Amino acid sequence: MEKQKKGVRLEHISKIYNDPKTGKEFYAVQDTTLDIEPGTFVTLLGPSGCGKTTLLNLILGIIKADSGQILYDGEDLTEVSMEKRGFNIVFQDYALFPNLNVYKNITYGLKNRPDISSKEEVEELIGLLGLREHLNKNIEQLSGGQKQRVALARTMVMKPRILLLD
Repeated sequence: MEKQKKGVRLEHISKIYNDPKTGKEFYAVQDTTLDIEPGTFVTLLGPSGCGKTTLLNLILGIIKADSGQILYDGEDLTEVSMEKRGFNIVFQDYALFPNLNVYKNITYGLKNRPDISSKEEVEELIGLLGLREHLNKNIEQLSGGQKQRVALARTMVMKPRILLLD
């Protein structure tokens, strides 16, 4: 009997889109197989439009694969909803809420799941990322790097099983 694989495994994943200009189908991701072991960092490199973000969105569960399987620690997550996967992402544009200050952006996800991180853990993360002096600032008052750290903190307080960075 084969030992159950740990980590993320993509087996023959494909995602097809329709080009709105031509009406023709094209592969954003085609027959991709990839193993990612626990505790490793993987970087996807390629030109714009080659499918990097699509692949991350497939792993996260934002979009569904047209074929193939997504496994985590041997469990098939292909049809599991994004909310139940326990994965999280920091988007390229940070996806911060402009109507909330830094602290409220960081703790936003904890409103529905307050048991995930304690106040002490949140405070430790704020200190680690150097955000303490910015907690009451509006998002528009931050530099790009500060926004990036807020987005990272907001994701990390949720203690994702996998952290994806776009």
